[in-house]
Amino acid sequence: MSSALLFVHCGEAYDETEEEVQDETQELTERFQEQRDQMQAELKELRDEMDERISELSARIDAASDEASEGLEEAYAELVDERSELDRAIDDIGDATEETWADVRSESEEIYKDVSTRFSDWMESLEEEM
Repeated sequence: MSSALLFVHCGEAYDETEEEVQDETQELTERFQEQRDQMQAELKELRDEMDERISELSARIDAASDEASEGLEEAYAELVDERSELDRAIDDIGDATEETWADVRSESEEIYKDVSTRFSDWMESLEEEM
């Protein structure tokens, strides 16, 4: 009789442990998805801001003299390259799995920081020129 009670008790403990593991797994999955979505949204926001500046710069290039447009075209090319880097990071985040997330997240944070800093520096220098 006591072995039957022990077996029933062990079965209940196993069920509780399995449920706890499933809950923890679900929480980790949800946290991963939230972090991924947030990182992707931040990169998209920066990309959208860059798109606005790229459009403005394109209009300025069209209106500028040949001599003045030369420097603007260089800045335009740099911005387009930066934007491409953001697009790649956004795609990488979308393709990330829970297993690859740590590496993708680290790389994406670095890209965001670098591009954001260069973009801010570029905006400051552009404002000084105006």
